[in-house]
Amino acid sequence: MEPMQERSGASLEMLKRYGTKWAVLAAMRLDMASRGFRIGGETDEQLKLARVQILSGCFSPCEVACSLSKVEGQLISSIGSTPCGDYLRPWSDLLARAMRGEIDPQRLADIPALKPVEMDCKFLACRCADLAAPKVSA
Repeated sequence: MEPMQERSGASLEMLKRYGTKWAVLAAMRLDMASRGFRIGGETDEQLKLARVQILSGCFSPCEVACSLSKVEGQLISSIGSTPCGDYLRPWSDLLARAMRGEIDPQRLADIPALKPVEMDCKFLACRCADLAAPKVSA
């Protein structure tokens, strides 16, 4: 495989992981709102921006990571001084699994916490990686 194709494949894999991380953060945001946490409008705007960045494919994985990190920081700071270890632990575990590529984007509904955003995540089922490398017949 040529270096450019390798980089493209690696970027697609990272964007897929970031898409899954977006799903976890979006579900966390919904859950926090349902529990009465105050979440600033900037968090929603950052979530929208990150989704557009992932969908468009026109942004580097680094730019997407930066947007998602802002959302994560905003959500955690929204919790404030509330004792939150027990609340954050499952979300932290899901975020880690997403970044390790352990969550299948096509099976988000299998994870109860992610079910509320499953319909918003159909874009994660993209088969771009299958199309990225042209097939050459011998």
